[in-house]
Amino acid sequence: MALCCPPGHGCNAPGGGEPCALALCRAAAQEEDDAALALARWGALEAASDEHCGDGERRFRRRAFERARDKALIALAMTRGRSHGRSRRRPLAA
Repeated sequence: MALCCPPGHGCNAPGGGEPCALALCRAAAQEEDDAALALARWGALEAASDEHCGDGERRFRRRAFERARDKALIALAMTRGRSHGRSRRRPLAA
């Protein structure tokens, strides 16, 4: 399973029909701090994998990336949903 994407999504989606989480973060990093942080954490994870770090260090970096990635994907879904949803939905009745 690819570490860049959540289980069942992105690179891990059945049939491969979804974009990679890293590609989504790269596209949004200029506007979304969460996406930029996820990319920074991915870089730290790759550096820990390239260096001769222990398993504990790699696990720490992987989990930090996963939290940042998930937060970024949620932020992207919420902001895109908000901008697209306004024109299509009626306001809720009070």
